[in-house]
Amino acid sequence: MAPQIKVALLTSLMMSFAMSLFFSGFFTYLAFGFGADWLWAWGRGIAIGWPIGFLIATAIGGPVRMIALRLAGVSGRV
Repeated sequence: MAPQIKVALLTSLMMSFAMSLFFSGFFTYLAFGFGADWLWAWGRGIAIGWPIGFLIATAIGGPVRMIALRLAGVSGRV
């Protein structure tokens, strides 16, 4: 596997996990408050959200990166 592809996949994996962890925790807290229900729902939210987040991050990561490079005025691939 090419190093660029490996880095892109690992970045998508880690970023989607972090986003799923924080957002599912926050929105589950808003819905349930802290408690046993919150912990169970948070775990379920991560289990559902992480794979979806990973697929989305993998699918749109390249185009989003290219847009960010253009907006930052960076030419070529960094």
